[in-house]
Amino acid sequence: MSEEGTHQNAALGMAVVIGTRDPLRGEEAAAALRAAGGDARAVTRDVTDRATLQGAAKRIEECFGQLDVLINNAGITGSGQVSPEDAHDQVPGVVDTDSDNHTGFLTIAQGATAVVRLATLGTDGPTAGFFSEEGPVPW
Repeated sequence: MSEEGTHQNAALGMAVVIGTRDPLRGEEAAAALRAAGGDARAVTRDVTDRATLQGAAKRIEECFGQLDVLINNAGITGSGQVSPEDAHDQVPGVVDTDSDNHTGFLTIAQGATAVVRLATLGTDGPTAGFFSEEGPVPW
C-alpha cells in the first residue's frame, strides 16, 4: 500500500521520500517515480534501528528542511508474536496484499486512497484516528 500511496502523492505534486530497509529496492522505487515525472528520493531506515531513523531524518532535513506528511507503513502483524509469513490467517483482510494472503476486498489503490486523502488535508484536519476511503470511522 505504501508504494501506491507514494505514486498517488507524487501525482499530486508532492516530493516523496521512500524509506525502506533495502536501499536498492528503495532507490529503484524512487527512480521509477522520477521517470514518471515525480520528485522522489530514497532513504534507508528500519524502525528497529535508531541509527537508520536518525540518518533518514538528517537526510530529509538536508533535502527539504522539514517533513510535512509521514505515512508509516511499518507495523506488526496480529499480536506481534507471529512472523509475517505465518500471520496471514490472523490479520483480517481489508486490502488485498501479501500480508493477508490476498483475502482483502479493496485493491491496493483503493486502500491507499484514505492515506492520500489524509496526506492532503489542511492543517485544521484530524491528526489521528481511524479512517476509510470515505472519511473518519468511529470506534
